[in-house]
Amino acid sequence: MSKTRSSQGQRPSRSELRASIVWPVVISVGIWVAGLLIYIFLPGRFDILVSVLIALGLVIYLLYYQRAQRLTPGERLGALLLAAPAVAGIAYGLVRGEALFAITGVSASLLLLSAQRFLTTPMSYRLARRAFLRGQLETALDLVDKAIAARPAFWESYQLRALINLSGMQFVAAERDARKALELRPDAHPVYNTLGQLYLAESRYDAALDAYSRAVSLSPKQALYHYHQGLAAYRLGQARDAAEPLAAATRLSLPHVTYELQAYYYLGRALERNGEIEKAEEVFADMVKFKEGLDVLKDEMKQQPDFPELPALRADLRDMEKRLSAAEREAAKGS
Repeated sequence: MSKTRSSQGQRPSRSELRASIVWPVVISVGIWVAGLLIYIFLPGRFDILVSVLIALGLVIYLLYYQRAQRLTPGERLGALLLAAPAVAGIAYGLVRGEALFAITGVSASLLLLSAQRFLTTPMSYRLARRAFLRGQLETALDLVDKAIAARPAFWESYQLRALINLSGMQFVAAERDARKALELRPDAHPVYNTLGQLYLAESRYDAALDAYSRAVSLSPKQALYHYHQGLAAYRLGQARDAAEPLAAATRLSLPHVTYELQAYYYLGRALERNGEIEKAEEVFADMVKFKEGLDVLKDEMKQQPDFPELPALRADLRDMEKRLSAAEREAAKGS
């Protein structure tokens, strides 16, 4: 069931978090542990081996950082140039036989890489994003307009404005901004997610399926992309094509119990349409595990403003409630 949530698509992805926070910590800890072992067992080669470890750690981080952030060629070159302090520190450390220079150089490069992202993000964009996450749409819109005026080539601002307009059911403006974001960054999978949400809300299922197929190809581990791809195919009557992505969504980590409930519901419905009745019954039985999401969905439906997809969502919610009751009765008989 497609719902426009204010925070959706704006939280950092797992790959982005790993690139900016987790990997630097893991690599640093790994280097220190390895350095301690080298100091204990091979003290005579401590400086050289630790310098090599640091160099390898830097290379691994840069490669992962570039892949996760989907940098342009110019940004990749800039990231490599920011590695100059590390390279210089490692080289000088090898010449002098002291690991301190290598450690200092790598630390400087990692700090510069982190500062690069912070300094290249407009302050008004960061403030707009915070206001959006708090549900302050007018404030967020005013701030993101300033961010676009200051940095018209910063694609994230158009993506954020698209989400703000989508939350306000301003579909034409939302699509325009999403398209502009894709002009600036064609491989930005969060923008395809925004377009998919927009098209589902407007009941434009062919366009939604295309958008989510593209999002899945760019970020195949995002459970919500698989879920919405399956939902779009289900709405088009393509039950066989819907079952596979919906099943994938149930295997991946969906962000909320309401999505778990809906993924199992639409998977069961798709299997029914495929004639796989026994499998559908098993899925509906498993759906009971997420029944607490039903009341949440009911409350959300009451608060939703009118949009083209809403009648279909409400009809599905009524059917979902009936199937949950039937599944619970069957479970009670079996016990």
